[in-house]
Amino acid sequence: MKKLPKAVQVCLWSYDTDKIDISSPEDRFRVILNVLNRGTMEAVKWLWQTYSKDEIRATITHSIASEWNSKSLSFWSRFYNTSPSRVTRFAKSYATSLGYSR
Repeated sequence: MKKLPKAVQVCLWSYDTDKIDISSPEDRFRVILNVLNRGTMEAVKWLWQTYSKDEIRATITHSIASEWNSKSLSFWSRFYNTSPSRVTRFAKSYATSLGYSR
């Protein structure tokens, strides 16, 4: 497994970065979200070299708004012309329990 650059590792401070597989869907989601939320320009440049525009856009679209720093969400949503599909985890589970689907 390829070691993450230090600029990316600091964005994932609560994870064991030695175990992150940047090609797995779960880890890809977490890496993209955390770098866009907390990363320096160095980390974002690495992200752009590692993942496609479509992968990054899909991550934003399938994320939950409450996982974001509000300024980061505002900036990256405009940059990629998309937004999270859900506001909170609770809203989706509550709506699902009532029989609503998106």
